[in-house]
Amino acid sequence: MLRTIQQIVIIFLLILSLAALPMMIEVNSVEKSLDWNFEKLPEIFGDFISEISKGSLGTYQLGTQRRAIEEDIGDNFFTSLKIMLLGVNAAVGISLFFGIFISRFHLTKVFNFVLNILSAIPDFIIIIMSMILAVKIYKMTGIRIMSLRPDAGALNLWFPTILVSIAPTLYLFKLVTVKYYQTSGEDYIKTAVAKGMSLNYINFQHVYKNVEPFIKAELVKVISLAIGNLFIIEYIMNVSGITKFIFQSNEIQPIAIGLFSMLLISAIVYTSVRLVFYLFKRGFIYE
Repeated sequence: MLRTIQQIVIIFLLILSLAALPMMIEVNSVEKSLDWNFEKLPEIFGDFISEISKGSLGTYQLGTQRRAIEEDIGDNFFTSLKIMLLGVNAAVGISLFFGIFISRFHLTKVFNFVLNILSAIPDFIIIIMSMILAVKIYKMTGIRIMSLRPDAGALNLWFPTILVSIAPTLYLFKLVTVKYYQTSGEDYIKTAVAKGMSLNYINFQHVYKNVEPFIKAELVKVISLAIGNLFIIEYIMNVSGITKFIFQSNEIQPIAIGLFSMLLISAIVYTSVRLVFYLFKRGFIYE
């Protein structure tokens, strides 16, 4: 219990410190250097806690308007949450589907070849290339795949979701593939094959159960990859997500609320993936 409280306090202070950076750093035009005003930190922390204690999330600047954060954060939070939920769960599902359950088919080899090419390209370049390709498709066919308008609805949801899922899929598929071939060489797998058990049964009841712990262990890294892409995508595609509060302000209140919201989104996504694993095992795997 004490350890958990310590971790919560450390995370709280770390997020507030990151949010306070724009207010602590000043440009010294005379000496052409950066001045760090750490003495402002207690005052900044106090102002944030004081605002929260009043039952308000504070305000942020939107153009020439001053708006209350609690009025806008709901829609932005759920937009980012939907992109993350769909993107990460899709990445996990695709990696398992191609990496284990249909790994013997030729389609998986083609899929693996494509992912190997994409893995050599930085995520930012992949995102830019995907946007250029979407524009080319629109010019050639008239089919609109994406939109840079914040009120575009589904167009600002499904395409960003695909882009968010790319990095986690690249990472997870390689992990699952390596673990699949390692597990396939174990003696108990060879024994199951020798007994005439079907390949699907072996994949479900033996291979999957041994690969799943490795995926769970890497979930935090997978979600962090998706979060990194989410920051880029919401910014360059003008998606009205939670990162708007982080990018469009240099005040601690909106930045801190945005970072805390991102942490909550990560926790929800992590829990959702673990829940999917639990339901899948209860429905298909014999213990």
